[in-house]
Amino acid sequence: MIRVRVYGSLRDLLGKPFVDIDAREGMLKEIFSMVYLVDGRTLYDFISDGDNIRRPYRVFIDGKLVESTGGLTVRVGDGAEIVVTPPVSAGSGMVDISGKDMIFREAEAKGRIKLKPETVKLIREGKVEKGDVFEAAKIAAINAVKNTPNILPYCHPISITHVGFGMNIYHEYIEVVVNVKAYERTGVEMEALTGVAAALLTIWDMVKKYEKDSSGNYPHTAIHDIIVVRKIKRGAD
Repeated sequence: MIRVRVYGSLRDLLGKPFVDIDAREGMLKEIFSMVYLVDGRTLYDFISDGDNIRRPYRVFIDGKLVESTGGLTVRVGDGAEIVVTPPVSAGSGMVDISGKDMIFREAEAKGRIKLKPETVKLIREGKVEKGDVFEAAKIAAINAVKNTPNILPYCHPISITHVGFGMNIYHEYIEVVVNVKAYERTGVEMEALTGVAAALLTIWDMVKKYEKDSSGNYPHTAIHDIIVVRKIKRGAD
């Protein structure tokens, strides 16, 4: 069995994300000739230029890019997964980091939420009806950091060793800072950014009662300036 998976606009043409071909082996052009699109053409008809892969379409076999020139004559074995991507898709997906070293990684991100001064005063005094805004935002940030690969599809699942959280209260806004550490093959800046975003959204949710105007909208409330403050990587001690 050989699986052919497509992305982007090709999914609409195929009518589904993948198709399984009952074949033990064969050249790519033979396999693609068995994949029928909803308009009656085959995938081979659509992406081929003779034995070449018509640019800018790309084909991957088990994550390895196939050369465009003569690529459709490449043989595929039983159990392989073929991926075909149009130019606007995400290519082969998750980056292969297998060959990278496990080293110390750290990233710090921050962001702000603009609020009414009277809302900030309620937070400062611990009078928000829903509870402790600091604790809720901290828990949300930690959970988001640990679940980043479930939110961002091309992020690698990694082993987080530390999540630091800080919240600075100013007159008309609150600043959240998230620090993430790990010994890993890839950086942790996306985890830090996701933690910041989740914390700020949690703050918004907890104080929305006080931020709404008479029409139920939020003319004063805004999340902004979510940035990576710094990244560090160094060899393991």
